[in-house]
Amino acid sequence: MIEFEILARGLYRPNQLKITYNPTLKMPTNGTVKLDPPRNTPHSAQFIAPSPDLTTNALDKIYPSPTIQQWMDTLWQQKLTLAQQQNIPLYDTPLFRLICAKTQPNGNPVHRLAAAERPTAAGRPAAAGRPAATDPLAATDRPTATERPATAGPLAPSAPSLHLTLGNTTYKEYVTTREPTFAQNRPREELSNPLAVCSVIETTDNYILLDKRQGVDVYAGRFHVIGGFFERDLDTTATSATSATSATNPDPFAAIRREIREETGIQAAHIAEQHCLGVVYDLATPHAELCFLTHLNIPLREVHQRVPEENEIKQLLSLYITKESLRDFILTNHGNISATGEPNLLMYGAVKFGEAWFEKIIGRL
Repeated sequence: MIEFEILARGLYRPNQLKITYNPTLKMPTNGTVKLDPPRNTPHSAQFIAPSPDLTTNALDKIYPSPTIQQWMDTLWQQKLTLAQQQNIPLYDTPLFRLICAKTQPNGNPVHRLAAAERPTAAGRPAAAGRPAATDPLAATDRPTATERPATAGPLAPSAPSLHLTLGNTTYKEYVTTREPTFAQNRPREELSNPLAVCSVIETTDNYILLDKRQGVDVYAGRFHVIGGFFERDLDTTATSATSATSATNPDPFAAIRREIREETGIQAAHIAEQHCLGVVYDLATPHAELCFLTHLNIPLREVHQRVPEENEIKQLLSLYITKESLRDFILTNHGNISATGEPNLLMYGAVKFGEAWFEKIIGRL
């Protein structure tokens, strides 16, 4: 099954990513959370077994529904306790919230969180009987040409600009409201919808970098590209061409450079160029993600000499890229790649190998 939706897709330089930031655009928390009354619980003085004859109003009086904020506060404390027991880092942090993503004026149609287009029918099982890729991953370098091959597909931006409208949310809001008991049957606009960033990183000798997620609460053990959340405390600039409406300017290109530096030790000086490839939405753990393509000016062996600032990646993996190796990696590992890493790889393939490659692979997922 497909775990993502592509909200917008193209090839955007920093000056083609336009952001409107309004900190008052927050997740609504003035409603209540309807909880099922407890059942199969031993009788006690604090528990009144619900009678099937009770009306909904009567049940509400016995089991009053908490407000969304009360429910989030309670669940967050439970999750903090569990994370401490499992030695998993968990802390709240201010994040940007995606309100709307659209391309203008001649790109794809407007895409909003409530009405995104899926690349193919969701729920279609992965094709069976695919041949396994032959040693697609490597943790060490291979002798290859030192120059990056010419890129197939569109080199110029495919749409004039990508417009994002952002608001405010927090990691606490995200972790609690992504729970299926809350998220199911709610319009997408009522969820936290934090915005994250991730990037395919390509070296001069035609490798891309991959991580196998460890010590995380979602998608543990799956392959992912480099990335993390778009943080309000870290990823803003005083002046920016990407925002004309706020003194605090969100800078997603700075966010992905920070994530790359923290997780790999790769510095801005090692980056030859970067493009945003579009916006995707994770259906399983509801949030949006900006996908990037980062071309380095160093080969893989020099990447392995860099020292990460944080210990998030236990082993940095690599994949030598050809049309066939990327195809085989995606098809063989479908279901074992994170829900936002997979579309990032697909969009990268579209840029490198063309739209026909993209359509063929996505049609087999």
